[in-house]
Amino acid sequence: MTDEDTDEIRRLIDSLQAGMVEMFDQLRELRRRLNLIDNELTGSTSSAVQLFTEIKKTKAPVTSSTPSPPTASSPDQSVVESAKEPVSPPIASVAIDTPETGEPNSETHPPISDARVARVLDPITHELRTGEAPADVLAEYLQAAKDYLFSDETAFNKVASDMDVVLKFLKAREKRTIRPEERDNILTRIRRWKAALST
Repeated sequence: MTDEDTDEIRRLIDSLQAGMVEMFDQLRELRRRLNLIDNELTGSTSSAVQLFTEIKKTKAPVTSSTPSPPTASSPDQSVVESAKEPVSPPIASVAIDTPETGEPNSETHPPISDARVARVLDPITHELRTGEAPADVLAEYLQAAKDYLFSDETAFNKVASDMDVVLKFLKAREKRTIRPEERDNILTRIRRWKAALST
């Protein structure tokens, strides 16, 4: 391969990376605009968390038949909503060989640069920590990150499989936000993905 071909490939990679960053920015802007439109229609406040809580109240089906235990005269609204909210399937576990687990890495593949991994996984980490993005938006981010990182389905198959598990969970939650314990679970997985991809 000539130097000219190598330079052309590098330019294409840079263009793709820039496109990914722009796509994330556009998704964030679209979500912000959607929040503004929904606020005008429902008269709700500008808080994204309150907006998604209103959606849960009006659209989420009630599947739990167990009544809530009696509480004080002014119960916490989040506790009431949690009792009404459909139970999502738990996130399954996929073993990933990383330095954190102390297990040898059984997959042989070239590592992915830390900058490339951080470019697509750090925005997801940020959205999880703010707690404002609904599950379906996080699923779009994660799917785009998976497609960007893995051009070959056989490379890093354990990490890719674990991402698929999280994707399935996020899609099942649809418009609902992520609970704290679920958020911590996914954040732990993202740290393991980073460790596995860069070794």
